[in-house]
Order: sequence, then structure tokens, then C-alpha cells
Amino acid sequence: MASRIRRRDILGGVLGSGLTAHLLTPFPAKVADAATAEPNEPSDGIYSRAAEGTYRIPSELKNFWKKTSPLNLVNAAEIGFNPERWQGDTSRVIFHEGKYHCWVIDFSNGRSPGLTNDPSQDWSIYGPLVKGHSTALYMTSEDTHHWTAVGYVPLGRPGMFDDGDRLQVNVFHHQGRFYMFYEGCTSNVEKYGQARAGIGCVVADDPAGPWEYASEELILSARADGGESFDSWIITNPRHVYLNGKWFMYYKGLRGVGIPTKNGVAVAESIAGPYTRFEGNPILNGHGHFCWRYKHGMLMIPHHDGWIHWSEDGIHFAPIFSDSERIFRFGSLYVPNDPLFGRPVAADSGTRFWGFDNPLVNPGEIPIRMDVVRIEWGFGEADPSQA
Repeated sequence: MASRIRRRDILGGVLGSGLTAHLLTPFPAKVADAATAEPNEPSDGIYSRAAEGTYRIPSELKNFWKKTSPLNLVNAAEIGFNPERWQGDTSRVIFHEGKYHCWVIDFSNGRSPGLTNDPSQDWSIYGPLVKGHSTALYMTSEDTHHWTAVGYVPLGRPGMFDDGDRLQVNVFHHQGRFYMFYEGCTSNVEKYGQARAGIGCVVADDPAGPWEYASEELILSARADGGESFDSWIITNPRHVYLNGKWFMYYKGLRGVGIPTKNGVAVAESIAGPYTRFEGNPILNGHGHFCWRYKHGMLMIPHHDGWIHWSEDGIHFAPIFSDSERIFRFGSLYVPNDPLFGRPVAADSGTRFWGFDNPLVNPGEIPIRMDVVRIEWGFGEADPSQA
């Protein structure tokens, strides 16, 4: 049925309904009614649960710790980077030709198109977009501490599913090429049904581009089933692992106003698809986040409540730990022994990592401020306070 969608319903689960109510204005869309009954969410967020006795969690996955420091963007003033405005959704970190590469959503010079069908009203407090470019900022570093902003990822071709923005960018390296998966926002609502079109993919031979479409079609779009499925309105936040000879693309789905977001997975034999949704979706509740290979399985941080999970088949998960202070939020890591993170590939990942976190630093204040910060993060330490 027709309903008035408020962007506060999207952000409320992250920031709280009181805060988002001050920021956001409504726009119309056809989605499920918020009153639609939802099943009780499991306390640890797992719908697709690994049965006891069917998995072996590495013994060192305990005693998690985290240290933070400010993001040092050396040319912030030159590009107009404003840390008091919203930044977030850092991609995985790639190492290539002596440099580290990362992408982050930056609203310093733009707003987030696609959350409404009236771009002139959306995030207008943040000013105009950089002409012809998305809000995905590409940056590099040689020492992991000092970062240089290279520029914003260009928009897609006019009329394509990503001519409005490329959001929640996730990049990885495979067989000498770089693959960028993202949520595409479009001006071509007539063709795609809404401004938030779905998940697309572009490829390049260099992390700086130029980028070309892996497919002229969306990799995955929302189900057109009238609000029956968890992902029948919006899908976003793609992130990948390569496990047991298959590509697992995890994504966030939303089906209606006030209904919690959940995570699903689609599986493919080849990197660009086609991807087939797992019939048992959703697998986890919450927002999209970060996942990576570790030893004989994978680790998943699926939402902002501070849980981390383990899986050996990419489908069924077991809870490891929950602590919102020590599990990073909407962030990413550099994982040196995973070839998707670039080359050369280390023999062992170890138990200490570095990467990015995205804390909310001014709860209850307007405008909201979600900083990107550098983190040292790990597990298995006998005394985490000494990390």
C-alpha cells in the first residue's frame, strides 16, 4: 500500500528516532506498512544459525580490543573535506604498488541522492555535489597513517542506474583487476522504479580507474513482491568473501517503514555473477558492515550493535562476541593474507589489524557527526589494555 516514507525510518535504527526526526523530511514510495508483523529478532542477530557441533571456532577469537586515532587527511582543506559533516562506509583497504587504497562516502561537498526523489531537498545542508562525481571519495596512503584524497569516483552514464550516486562502495582485487560493487542511485526512476536502483559493479585495471561497467544491468535489485520479502524495497551495502570456491555477496535489505533492516546473501560461481539469492534469507539482522576470510572460515560484523560472528560455509553463523566499544562500527580493515585485499599476499594474517571505524561522536546534536577514525584492532591478547 502507498505510504509516506521518512528518511528517519532508515536512520532511526542507527541514530535514534529523536535525532533523525530533526533532520529528515518525507517522500512518497510504495512499500510495506510499518504495522506489518515482524518475527521476533534473535538477541544475537542470527537467523541462519550454525548447529552446535558443526563448526570449530579458532581458539584465539577472544579478548577483542580496539584503539582509535584521528583520520589524518593531509590535503583535507584543499578538497574541502569537513570532518564535522557526515563521512562513513569505508571500503576494504587494498594494497597495490606500494600504496594503500580506500574509498569512503563523504558528504562534505554533497548530499546523498536517492533517499528522496527530489534531490534538491536531500541533505541540502551539506551543499552541492561535486559536478559529475559521486560522494565516494578515493584516498591513498603509503604509511597507513597519512592519507591523501585523490578525488571522487565519477558518476555513471546518464540514464544508467548510477547516474545519481555510487554509495557504500566496496572494492576488491581479483586476477589483476579491481572490482567496485556499490549501491547505484539513479535519475532514471521511470526505468528502475525508484531512485535507489540496486547493486551495480564496475571494474578497472588500476584503483584510480578509469572504471567501466562489469554489466550494463544491475547485479542485484530489490524483489518486486509487494513487500513480502525483507529486501523488497531497497538493497544496499554489498560486501564479498570468496569461500569454498564461490562468491558470497552479502547485502542489506529493507522492506518497509519502521521495519528493521536485515542482511541476506546471494551466491555466484563467477565474480560478476549471476548471483542467486539464498532461499533461506535473511541470515542476519541489522545493517551491512564488514566481512573477511579467517583461517578455515570467515568473520562477519553485520550491524552496529557490536556483534561479531563466525561461519564456515558463508550461510550459517555462530556468535563469538558482543561489545559495542570493542567491535568497530561501519568500518573496515586491511587483511594482508587475503588476496582480495591486494598483493603481495602475506602467509599469515596474524591477530592484529589496522583499519577504520565510524563512530557517532555527538549523539543528540544537530547536525549529526559520524567521524571516520583510524583504528588498531585485534584479538587473542592476554591483556587487551596493553594493545
